[in-house]
Amino acid sequence: MSIPEVKTDPRLDYLDYTWLISGILYEGGTDNLIPELMNRGINEVYFYNVAGTMIGQKTVAGVSGSFDVEQFHVVVTADQAENVFDFIYRFCHLSEPNKGMIYMNKLKQSTKHIIPELDHTEFQEITE
Repeated sequence: MSIPEVKTDPRLDYLDYTWLISGILYEGGTDNLIPELMNRGINEVYFYNVAGTMIGQKTVAGVSGSFDVEQFHVVVTADQAENVFDFIYRFCHLSEPNKGMIYMNKLKQSTKHIIPELDHTEFQEITE
């Protein structure tokens, strides 16, 4: 019995050199981090708020912690990964206690996002 060959869509171009940088900021801050990353040409960034508490913080059982806790994800190429990781670590002051945590994983593959060229003749017909 042979395993059937996996067929890929020829229209999709997969990248195998991307990394995912993820982290948790206990006191928020992604609203400042994301514009700084975008100024550096990194647009594959998203974040969301999570309920949580810092490690070692005393809490009441059954009550969620601060809603300032945010988790972020940044997709970068392999040659950018170390520099972006270091930038986020310094920018978010993650060397200080109870600020958050950051980690990085190699992605097996990513889909290349290609925006098609704009056809200006399409708009000329509408305006005429």
